[in-house]
Amino acid sequence: MELMNKKLFTETLDQLISIEKQCEISSEATEQYKKAVEGMPLLIPVVGEFSAGKSSLLNKFIGKSILSVGMTPETAIPTELHFSETEYVEGVLPDGCIEKISNLSDIASKYVCVKHYVNSEFLRQIQPIVLVDMPGFDSPLDSHNKAIFNYLDKGCQYIVLTPVDAGTVSKSMKNQIQNIYDFGKDCTFFLSKTDIRSDDEIDQVTEELSSELENIIGYRPSIGKINQNDISLFNTFIESINPDDLFKKQFLEIIKDDCYNVKTSVNTKLATLKNDKTKNIKTIEELKVNYEKIKNKKEKMIENAKNNSYADESESIANAVGVALNSEIDSLVNIALSSGQDALQEEIGRIIQNTVVSRINTVMTVVTSKFSQELFSEIKNLSEVLSDYNASNLLDKLKESGMNLYESAKVSINAYLNEREKNKDGKGSGYTLITGVLAAVTDVFAPVVEVLIIALPEILNFVYSKIQEKNRKEQLRESILGQIPSIKRKVRESVVEVLKNNTDDIILKISEQFEEELNKKSEEIQSAMNEIENNSNIEEKIQLYSSSISKTDALLNNLL
Repeated sequence: MELMNKKLFTETLDQLISIEKQCEISSEATEQYKKAVEGMPLLIPVVGEFSAGKSSLLNKFIGKSILSVGMTPETAIPTELHFSETEYVEGVLPDGCIEKISNLSDIASKYVCVKHYVNSEFLRQIQPIVLVDMPGFDSPLDSHNKAIFNYLDKGCQYIVLTPVDAGTVSKSMKNQIQNIYDFGKDCTFFLSKTDIRSDDEIDQVTEELSSELENIIGYRPSIGKINQNDISLFNTFIESINPDDLFKKQFLEIIKDDCYNVKTSVNTKLATLKNDKTKNIKTIEELKVNYEKIKNKKEKMIENAKNNSYADESESIANAVGVALNSEIDSLVNIALSSGQDALQEEIGRIIQNTVVSRINTVMTVVTSKFSQELFSEIKNLSEVLSDYNASNLLDKLKESGMNLYESAKVSINAYLNEREKNKDGKGSGYTLITGVLAAVTDVFAPVVEVLIIALPEILNFVYSKIQEKNRKEQLRESILGQIPSIKRKVRESVVEVLKNNTDDIILKISEQFEEELNKKSEEIQSAMNEIENNSNIEEKIQLYSSSISKTDALLNNLL
């Protein structure tokens, strides 16, 4: 399937690379974007509770029994379905490296996800869309963590299955749907297994389900009805997906930013040719001085961060967890009475996890904004100097970029390129070319959840030890409520510890952007000065740069 936006973006990046090379500007970042445009798949995860019929649906869609229908929640991991004339399976290791799989029996314990390459005409037709069979969101928390953290940023949109015999959206699924929308993604909903209920029952469940979803996402969605014998509505939906729109959403803003960056670089060289030598030399000196300011400020920030209590950030997470647990207290009591301590522990753990996930963007925006503002304040006077080089708003854009390190599209591209590089030479490209920290969210927040889950048995043992048969329900309620402060305290401690352990990395990633851009400006000015020193035909260079700026403006207008 030829995508017009993909073609447009590829042609735009090709022209940008040509402009950069003609103007002797680094094209490394643009070339990386082009690699992503050319090869990055559009992932659409299919989600739902365990036994919602996800694997059966996908098997029927692709026309082959590739996915194991009888997998237990403990063994299920995400499986991406890629088209290939030659069929094979790859496993993605925790470090992002990929290896061929010959034995599928141990995939759950070894891999983060599996990539199944299948010779299916249906998969070929929907390229570059790649469907992902996700583990049930009621599966154990370790695999659940991997699934939600690995695909919240990667998925373009989601397909949600609810089995008709469930008749409702479970609490865990409600939370995951909310998380998906919090991360700026959309969902399409299907009622599965409709062959086991009458039409009247199906209509009733559909109405109730639609009403429930309206309370979660703010509008009443349409719900497709499918079963093992009839997936026509699913097929119709897949055919109706416009991958060009998904592609545009994924790449447009990033390519616009790249056009802006190229234009700014060319403008800098053009202004250098028009400015006198003394001014240019003074500007280079100013850039070097401010580069050192950033380096020194970075070290001070890292040192100061060691003494940062992160009280506000940890308190916001802890309070959110407390509110969530209090709001579910009746449900927790009923679960404890009907299903026991293990079920209670799992439900409390799920509430904590979903709360942490839903607060990630808010907390990390606060943290990154603070660090970005500190760096900006250190060199903000440089804006006046750069105004003579048509780059006065460069620092504002740098500050904004630092505040938005979790921008989902950038992160998805960064993750794709990093995986690509790892499998080419065994080493990842990290964040040097395309910065995105949401890919590191697992490193920052998964430990919080893990620590709390480990601590829950001790907390719940205390709860159960105080319960007597008489008035058991009320005592259990009071005991759980009495332990919420302990859980909140553990949340605070865990968030503080994890933020402290990751602060250096966050500061380094933000400061790296400032350092690279200041160094780049210095090199651009020096390069233009060298052209003058080498008696280059300055008028021709001015015409080249002016023409390049016009071409870049035309590319931007074409994108719009």
